[in-house]
Amino acid sequence: MPEPTPTRGRPTLSQDALAERRDEIASVALRLFLSEGFASVSMRRLGKEVGLTPMALYRYYPSKLDILARLWGYIIGKAFEGVTAAAHGADTPEDALSRAAQAYVSYWCENKDHYHLVFMNPGVTDTDVRSFVGEEETIAQYDVFFQAVAKVRSADRMAPSVKIATDGLICHLHGIMHSLITIQGYPWTEADTLVADAVERVGR
Repeated sequence: MPEPTPTRGRPTLSQDALAERRDEIASVALRLFLSEGFASVSMRRLGKEVGLTPMALYRYYPSKLDILARLWGYIIGKAFEGVTAAAHGADTPEDALSRAAQAYVSYWCENKDHYHLVFMNPGVTDTDVRSFVGEEETIAQYDVFFQAVAKVRSADRMAPSVKIATDGLICHLHGIMHSLITIQGYPWTEADTLVADAVERVGR
């Protein structure tokens, strides 16, 4: 019998090798997006930075937006690492909520470039943002606030009043962050005082 003809094409990557390469691409993309802006960095440019042709780069990420979504998830995950750690071991539900809220606002105010990339990116559409925010994994990150508010109010996590109060708190925190980051010429009250006031309103 004739010998089988060798299969042409690129060898299949192991899952570990694929994950490692995706991490490398995401790391380089984060650096470029932060320094030059998401809209300014093409897949060709990114591929050159990581030693891949644009076509080869699509082997790892179907689009530039998929890379951005990966970075959004990473950044929000880092923010909530601090939130969860801050709330852990608090003496009272009120203290846990206060610590969580303070940590959330502090992260974004201390990482303004991350805030701009996630919440003020001119290179993405509202549809793109809604798709990411609507993912279960993203929503689950914010559950730490819903749980904390429920304990402060001695209510069920799924109670409508908890939903309203938590949504209001998150909106309040984002308003604080946005104002402090984007309107720096105004003599704002200190962030921790603004956050404390927002948290106090939850218990009213």
